[in-house]
Amino acid sequence: MLSILIPTYNHICVKLVADLQRQAENLECAYEILVADDASEESYKSKNREINHIPHCQYIELPKNVGRSRIRNILGFRARYGYLLFMDCDAAVTNDKFLARYMAVREQAQVIYGGLAHPSTLPSSDVTLAYRYEKHAEPRHTVEKRRQQPYASFRTFNFMIARDTFLKHPFDETIVHYGHEDTLFGKSLKENGIGILHIDNPLMNCGLDTNATVVSKTEMSLKMLYAHREKLAGTSGVLSLHDKLRRWHLLPLARGLFRLSRPMVRKNLLSRHPSLHLFAFYKIGYYCQWEHGTH
Repeated sequence: MLSILIPTYNHICVKLVADLQRQAENLECAYEILVADDASEESYKSKNREINHIPHCQYIELPKNVGRSRIRNILGFRARYGYLLFMDCDAAVTNDKFLARYMAVREQAQVIYGGLAHPSTLPSSDVTLAYRYEKHAEPRHTVEKRRQQPYASFRTFNFMIARDTFLKHPFDETIVHYGHEDTLFGKSLKENGIGILHIDNPLMNCGLDTNATVVSKTEMSLKMLYAHREKLAGTSGVLSLHDKLRRWHLLPLARGLFRLSRPMVRKNLLSRHPSLHLFAFYKIGYYCQWEHGTH
């Protein structure tokens, strides 16, 4: 009945798989846990091969990196059972009823999103930007808030989908690099009239990126946003703000301000006390510069 699917890249997820397998044993239904490795470094693969020794679990090694959308499709099409539970490899199970809660509502919607949680205290000083950003967003992502905007609040970090639905509506594989695969997937669900049930069943996000990685991934995500701007129209605050700046003839001013202030803003974002306001400015400024062809 249940296929648990975990894409991984340069992360050891043996404990996550073992925790899930112990819960799955109590479900009294058929299950499998598939982990697909997107061409990680050997040091990570050698550890994750222990997954093959856990009952009903399989560790699949891809010969080359295929990207965040393609690897999820590989897992989804390989899965055998009627319900697919996708999660990120850097998640952690926070309660012993996690799988049971999903299975209890499996027939109520074709897609069910459980949400995510973050540590109550800062894990490390070098992940301050990601931690502040996610904690600032938490009040907007309670189950009550998510139900008000079910598609805009959807993330691929932790969700269940009926296998038949997934086979008809897989991930868009034109999203090769980091960013927006979950946005496009949510948009596809909305356009096809597929409802999302939001429940309070989070996984803990234990993989907060360093400040430098956040900035690098943000830049990559903005490049992907530009490349797929037509598909992503109506889903992005950056695109909406860019459109307003264009209509108000302010794009040259925005690019100029960003060009002059970029070193100072980056220094702040990489510090132990990054500003979320400057982070928001960095995103729109970088997009305007990239869109103009000045990188």
